[in-house]
Amino acid sequence: MAKELLLAMLAPRHQSVAPLLRAFRNPLHVTSCRARLDELVRFFNWLSGRATGSVQQITTRDCEAYLAHRRYVLDEDGVVVGEQSHGTRRSAAQVVVDLVNYRDLFTADRVPAELRPWGGVTASAVAELPSGRDENKTQPVADEIMQPMLAAALYLMSTLGPQAVDLAHKARESDLHSARRAQGIRRVGPKNRVPVRELSEILAEYTRTCTALPMLDDHYISKRLAQGWAEDDPLLPVAMGTLARRAGLSQFCHPWLPTMRPALEDALAQVGVGRPFGRDAARSPQPTEQRHCAGPCHCPGPRPSPWSASSAPPRSSPLPPSQACARVS
Repeated sequence: MAKELLLAMLAPRHQSVAPLLRAFRNPLHVTSCRARLDELVRFFNWLSGRATGSVQQITTRDCEAYLAHRRYVLDEDGVVVGEQSHGTRRSAAQVVVDLVNYRDLFTADRVPAELRPWGGVTASAVAELPSGRDENKTQPVADEIMQPMLAAALYLMSTLGPQAVDLAHKARESDLHSARRAQGIRRVGPKNRVPVRELSEILAEYTRTCTALPMLDDHYISKRLAQGWAEDDPLLPVAMGTLARRAGLSQFCHPWLPTMRPALEDALAQVGVGRPFGRDAARSPQPTEQRHCAGPCHCPGPRPSPWSASSAPPRSSPLPPSQACARVS
């Protein structure tokens, strides 16, 4: 029974678990399952001490007795000296609720079909947990904070989101050219002949399309300087490895540099060097440029952004629906 219960909590979408009306719909963490197992073992041991040989014999009185057993702290003489935490009481109630909720799953033994301990309420209610029943401990966010925050989030998703998706596609495409083991790449080394034709063709493509040569990240430039490159070398920031992989080669070997330097410097003089991303990025409209007037706009000057303090409505006087929709959109 314990094994069936834990597997059901780990795989709630299994064909044997999904039809259960009161089963958990999200898988529990292994740590949570371990805590459930510990409490289940504790409950079974308690039943054994009461000479209960099967869960089929459990009654509502047994459930209440176990909750009382786990609720109170007793001294050596059996006198109540305190109470356990809400979490301990909830665990004690939850183990019984689980046996009821997953009853139809168990094959060897199961609780009576008519068993409904504590009137069918949740374990949190049985344990008298204060949070989640009356109100949250954290008070709701004020309108003057929530509405600008939602407006800013909507702006990020609707205006900057599509550009972020496009940038992600370009980054993945760039990774294909940056990987040394990418498909179609020919492995080369310092002892190979200088691939003048392949590199010249890719440089000609850059100059023909007026595309800046790829630029190294700053830490790679620092590494080149540490290796002895001159600070005034025009090829210092050029990512020649990227050029080589775009030409179908696994790397740009340093011994090739004297041969390819004239062609590289000529291409650099024509198109320059630049970061691989954001060169032709579209200009995002500023929030102050967005207007949502129903008719001809006669608003003087730029309208404040929907998340600025001056545009937030007072809590005591909410905006009319039309203005609220316009401000959020």
